[in-house]
Amino acid sequence: MPLKHVLYLAIAGVCGLSARTGAQETQPATPAETEVRTEQVETSTPLPGPKYFNLRYKDDFSYLDGEPGTYQEDFFDPIKNIRLGDDFRLSIGGEFRFRMEAETNKSFDANRRSRDTFQLYRYMLHFDLKYRKLARVFFQGIAAFDEDRDLALRGIDENRWDVQQVFFDVRPLGEKVPLTLRVGRQDLQYGAQRLISPLEWANVRRRFDAVKLFWSDQDWSFDVWYAKPVVVKRKQGDDWNEEYDFYGAYFTYKGIPRHGVDLYFLASDKTGSLRNPNGKVGDESRYTLGARFWGKTAGFDYDTELSGQWGRWAGDTIQAWSWSAMGGYTFADVPWKPRLGAGFDWASGDEDSGDGKVGTFDQLFPLGHAYFGFLDLVGRQNITAVNLNVSAWPIDKKVKTYIAYHTFWLNADQDALYNAGGRPGRRDSTGNSGREVGHEIDLTVLWKIDVHSSMLFGYSHFWDSDVVINTGKSEDPDLFYMQYRFQF
Repeated sequence: MPLKHVLYLAIAGVCGLSARTGAQETQPATPAETEVRTEQVETSTPLPGPKYFNLRYKDDFSYLDGEPGTYQEDFFDPIKNIRLGDDFRLSIGGEFRFRMEAETNKSFDANRRSRDTFQLYRYMLHFDLKYRKLARVFFQGIAAFDEDRDLALRGIDENRWDVQQVFFDVRPLGEKVPLTLRVGRQDLQYGAQRLISPLEWANVRRRFDAVKLFWSDQDWSFDVWYAKPVVVKRKQGDDWNEEYDFYGAYFTYKGIPRHGVDLYFLASDKTGSLRNPNGKVGDESRYTLGARFWGKTAGFDYDTELSGQWGRWAGDTIQAWSWSAMGGYTFADVPWKPRLGAGFDWASGDEDSGDGKVGTFDQLFPLGHAYFGFLDLVGRQNITAVNLNVSAWPIDKKVKTYIAYHTFWLNADQDALYNAGGRPGRRDSTGNSGREVGHEIDLTVLWKIDVHSSMLFGYSHFWDSDVVINTGKSEDPDLFYMQYRFQF
């Protein structure tokens, strides 16, 4: 490990120990919820204090305008909500994250070199300047590095000294009307992140160059946008994908206590030599219409989502579907507050390569970890997945344990197994290899050291089944990881 990284890690650790504790929770309950439910964290802390969202531009430190004693004091208060005259406020924040991963056979031993242990480092710093409620400029820089990786390098692991986000907001109808125009490079995150996510697990988060208009009040919110995904270039400045247009509208109704309803329309236009599951090459225009309902009643929580897709790809007609449901029950009055949960995910595949139809669902820009396991071997395309999970707090509000067991089947046995990035892998065009893909277990321990610092430990194992065993070399994959994160 280079000396500079050791020094950075030491500095971050010292800051974490010196920061004051007792403020609001910064991370949700389980590793899956770390990325899926960051915006839904509930807290019993009586006074406001630091709270860090998955979308850092949602951080709100306006409580510092109050008198001392009306909020929880924090080590980093002097660089938050800095008064620049009567109308301007500036907040500075950032994070350091280190993760060590040890993986084995993640390609099912298709590569001769199938074992690797490597480190990932991420440094982020942002400046958030607001002019009353009328205007805003947000800048976030990133320096992300991988180290000691022997297998093929990945674009999501390294981005040296680049712009992660930079955008400006303006309220065109005045500060009393909650309609905002946002222009620039930005994170996008919607719903349970099944289709649109910044992908926090990646060392380089996903973002877009976009124009977005959004409204939010007590009961309603809506966003409409036109965007192009940003392509990560490991040692150069990033740029948008000129051949990919992504636009849509997302509506949320929040008027039902402890419940919500989402409705959305998404469109993607891709140009170039794109090969569809039928083997044809050409442009793709795909449209997604969907709805989501979620809520909580007593100890029960639940979330379900249905999406349909249509369009054209290389002259073939697109007809695809996806449906998901998850839920659980928390025993709040029992020691450790255990939660028993289950989830179901179904996404269509292409049944017949010669019928002029594309039946494979497109997962777009998802967060797969929360639904298909940390090994990233399965994506929301041509798949049926069932999982059972249990979580508990051995040390209340400090340490949480989580275990999930996943089972996977192909929906169309002649279509491919797609990974978390949407890439096709193992495939038997005859359909004679069966449908059962395999089983995965995920074990994680999350330690929330304080409001700024957390540690995450995890182990995952995958048991190959018919689809993998009958289509090539087969060795069960494993993944162990350890992560430290410091936010301010």
